[in-house]
Amino acid sequence: MTAIYLIRHGQASFGKDEYDCLSKLGEQQATHLGGVFKGRLDRFDKVVRGSMQRHQQTANGCLSAMGQKGTEPQLDARWNEYDHQYILAQLDSELATAQGVKDYVSRQDNPHKALEKVIGQAFSRWISSQHNTDYIESWPDYQARIQAALTGLISGLEGQKNVAVFSSGGPIALLSQALLGVPAENLMTLNWTLVNCGITKLINTRNGVILSSLNEHSTFEGKNKHLLTYK
Repeated sequence: MTAIYLIRHGQASFGKDEYDCLSKLGEQQATHLGGVFKGRLDRFDKVVRGSMQRHQQTANGCLSAMGQKGTEPQLDARWNEYDHQYILAQLDSELATAQGVKDYVSRQDNPHKALEKVIGQAFSRWISSQHNTDYIESWPDYQARIQAALTGLISGLEGQKNVAVFSSGGPIALLSQALLGVPAENLMTLNWTLVNCGITKLINTRNGVILSSLNEHSTFEGKNKHLLTYK
């Protein structure tokens, strides 16, 4: 059996023009997570990451704190997140940039609720698959990519017992949703519950892959609750 730890990246720079970069808090989360893993495991036998900067930064911080600083993660862009800005833009062209989103919600009576509503509408449109040709990566294509990433990972296992994958909320939510049998329309509800640097553990057995734990984040509670974030 192989334990596959799906690790969501640390807090990114949400709302800024350069989202794909860990915040200072995100860097602290990655380092803290590495310390936690160091107490649990000797080391990861294999490490994979998406090609996004936040994946690399989270992997580097975590591995360094574990004492695996010299470990070079295997790069696999199939573990990358969807393009949330492009998905928003297909609902309303004003939402094509971070600044456009800020301008839009600033005009609303309740900016927070307005943001949640417009994100929900945009992703419902994408997941419905009724407008697939509008997207660079349609919902069916996205599903196929993430499933292929997991299949490729499993086929490349050669006796490794502990494997880490540094990715994003979308891929982790999608795989969890599929393994739990949760309807696709509930993907974003599941995604929004995933914490930064949370751990979702899969077990690869001879009979298939099972979901062992979802969004484990007890290390970010109690005295470390200041490290708990969702974006």
